[in-house]
Amino acid sequence: MNQTPRLLNRILIGIFGVFLLALGIQLLLIATMPDYARGWQGQAETFGGDFQRLLLATTLSGQKDSWLWIIVAALLLVVILLMIWWISVQGRGRTNEYVSAYFDDEPMPGRVEISGEAVEQAIRAMLGHRADVVSISVSIWERVPVPGLKIKVQPRKGVEPGRLGREIIDAARATQELMGARGPVVVYLAAGARSRFARSERVQ
Repeated sequence: MNQTPRLLNRILIGIFGVFLLALGIQLLLIATMPDYARGWQGQAETFGGDFQRLLLATTLSGQKDSWLWIIVAALLLVVILLMIWWISVQGRGRTNEYVSAYFDDEPMPGRVEISGEAVEQAIRAMLGHRADVVSISVSIWERVPVPGLKIKVQPRKGVEPGRLGREIIDAARATQELMGARGPVVVYLAAGARSRFARSERVQ
C-alpha cells in the first residue's frame, strides 16, 4: 500500500547482485589460478597504458589534468543527486487523511475530513477492553479509491494469533462502516520484550 517503486528496486538490486557475483568470481580466479592472474595483470597494464594516453590526449595546453576529470566529477554529482532522490521516495504512501467529503449545502458549504487519529481512537475504543493486547497503533496508506489501514498490534505472550487477528479485522471493519469507507486492512502482530514482561493492564 505504499508508492515505493518495487519493480525498479528489484531490477537495481539484481544488477548490483550480478556485478558483485562477477567481481567475486574474478577475484577468486585471480587468487587460485596463477596463469589467469598473469594474463589479467597483462591486460591491466595494457589498460593502464591506454588510459594514460587518453588522459594526455584530453589535457589542454597549459593545464596539468585532463578535462575528463570534470566530466567524472559531474557524473558523480548526478549520482549523488539521484541517490538523494531515491532515498526521498522510499516508503512514500503514508497519509493522515482517511476520508474527506465535500458538500454544497446552503447556506454553509464545506468539507468534512476524518483524520488517522480519529480512526485509531475508534479502533482503540473497540479493542481497549482487551487484556491480551499490550499496544495498538494504526497508520493510513494512500490507495485509490479508498485508503488502506495498517494496524500494528503487540499481543501478550500465549495469545492465539489467528483468533486475535480475526477479531482485530472485525473491529477494523466496524470502524470503516462508521467512517463510511471500506479499504484494505493489514494486521501486523508484533512480538517483543513488552509482550513477555508487560503487566496485565488494559490498552488505553
